[in-house]
Amino acid sequence: MLVSPLALPVSTSLWNNVYNFYSILGIASAAAAFGLMFYVIIRYRSKGKGAIATEKSRENRESWKGPALTIGLMAVVLILVGSQTLEAFPTIQNIPNSAASPFGTCEISQVNPQITFSKVPNNGTNLNVCVTGRQFFWSFTYPNNITETQLVVPVNKTVVLNVTSVDVYHQFGIPFFRTKTDAIPGRYNVIWIQPTEVANYTIQCFELCGVGHATMITTLVVLSNADYLRWYGSVGGGGGG
Repeated sequence: MLVSPLALPVSTSLWNNVYNFYSILGIASAAAAFGLMFYVIIRYRSKGKGAIATEKSRENRESWKGPALTIGLMAVVLILVGSQTLEAFPTIQNIPNSAASPFGTCEISQVNPQITFSKVPNNGTNLNVCVTGRQFFWSFTYPNNITETQLVVPVNKTVVLNVTSVDVYHQFGIPFFRTKTDAIPGRYNVIWIQPTEVANYTIQCFELCGVGHATMITTLVVLSNADYLRWYGSVGGGGGG
């Protein structure tokens, strides 16, 4: 399903263009494949007589033009897809206000995997959150070192997520924001979003991580700034991250 860029936050518009581009290519490829299939079925359907290959049909089968055209079209598609994807990478790599709000590091307890120790700067213009994947739930650690099982953020603010895992490979994804990254033990992958509406969005794991994979779902809760400050204060925060 194609999605209008107007329906998504600014931070995801480029990824949305890539998504739509892939969708258009997929629809065009499917239409061409089914069109060719039905043409061949109708053109060369049996007419009740023994199939006798003519010299011309043998020449057509042995022609190099068909394979060359197929390879050429595949090359064009791959180049277009690759260039669009590479163009979108800086959107993730270049975090807004990163100089003013450096992330620091996240630390996972090796003794008790249920405890996350974080070093998340509380100064700057971004909200920095440590995200940890476990079989089979997500946890989110804020600058006040409080850990929650839902991601609660304020509207109209850059939210930077430092993602890792304590057990197996997971993949952290927020479908609405066209945002995904791997959660890998011993490694941290950084992504960011900019919510522009007060709403709830689904967070889920996109990597088959065990029998409970299908239940590894939680919620991104986007609050107004006032509601977020009240929530953050209620869980032990001060300046709102």
